[in-house]
Amino acid sequence: MGKIIVIEGTDSSGKETQSKLLLEQFLSQGRKARKLSFPNYSSPACEPVKMYLAGEFGLDAEKVNPYPVSAMYAIDRYASYQKDWGYDYQQEDMLFIADRYVPSNMIHQASKLQGEEKEHYLSWLETLEYEQFQIPRPDFVIFWICRPNRHKN
Repeated sequence: MGKIIVIEGTDSSGKETQSKLLLEQFLSQGRKARKLSFPNYSSPACEPVKMYLAGEFGLDAEKVNPYPVSAMYAIDRYASYQKDWGYDYQQEDMLFIADRYVPSNMIHQASKLQGEEKEHYLSWLETLEYEQFQIPRPDFVIFWICRPNRHKN
């Protein structure tokens, strides 16, 4: 069975660069490794995510209901797992380096909620993704913290 390492961080913080470097490091050591990136913009399952990001459900993302938005991202991950990498994850001793994964959904959408409502949402999302959709839980999550504009230097 595979292992999932997730790289999380704000937009333009270097997640893609760091995940590529980590992948190259594992491959140079002779390990089986593969990079994943979410959302998977090339998948038809990502179309609702693209609509959300384009403002088609509301121009103020903070006012868009986090439950359907989270379901859109979850379906994108589910489709990717089922079609692209689930078999390898189940059969191979392979490392999967993910540029964003479920924690992104948790962070971005939970920020719209407060108190018990936030706790309920996080429990709901964890159940949806890991139990109902049965995508694998990450084995390790790295939160890449970068001061604003620091990444440009």
